[in-house]
Amino acid sequence: MRVCVYLTVLIASLALVPSTVLADADYIEVVGKVVNVRTGPDSSSDVVAEARKGDIFELEGQEGEWYEIDMFSGEWRYIYKRTAKKVTYTLLLPTSVSTRRSIFRALSSAEDRSQAEADRKYPMADRYGRPISGNMERNIDYMRLLDDRYKLEVFHQFGVQPPIYIKLIVEGVQKEW
Repeated sequence: MRVCVYLTVLIASLALVPSTVLADADYIEVVGKVVNVRTGPDSSSDVVAEARKGDIFELEGQEGEWYEIDMFSGEWRYIYKRTAKKVTYTLLLPTSVSTRRSIFRALSSAEDRSQAEADRKYPMADRYGRPISGNMERNIDYMRLLDDRYKLEVFHQFGVQPPIYIKLIVEGVQKEW
């Protein structure tokens, strides 16, 4: 199972973070039926994904009328403040190991899908193996956007909340699911 470089770095850095730091986060809950998650704090920024009513995200900050949230790619994304509210949330993984394993595998598949689509849209090299100028950054940015979109879809599919992502990934990597 291929794990992207940024995910490996994220997991390695989290091993150094005390669990109490992760537990003391602030959260927001989506209150609108379907809410756009955007790349920037304005309505003209690209839509990354559609959050649903009841989705919970870790709050990183605020920028004007927008909440800045932490997403799966490590990028900060934005939700309009009027479509969400601050809440208290406790990180709880599904109790079934089988369910956690299934979610982990689905997240891995979403990551593979993101990378494959980014490689098709922004190939790193032409058919002769020559690098294509500027495509590395475009590939990475597009892959991160798709990663956030497809992984949120996995969380919707399994009916679990995005803040458990890091705990789930760390467990999955440790157990080599």
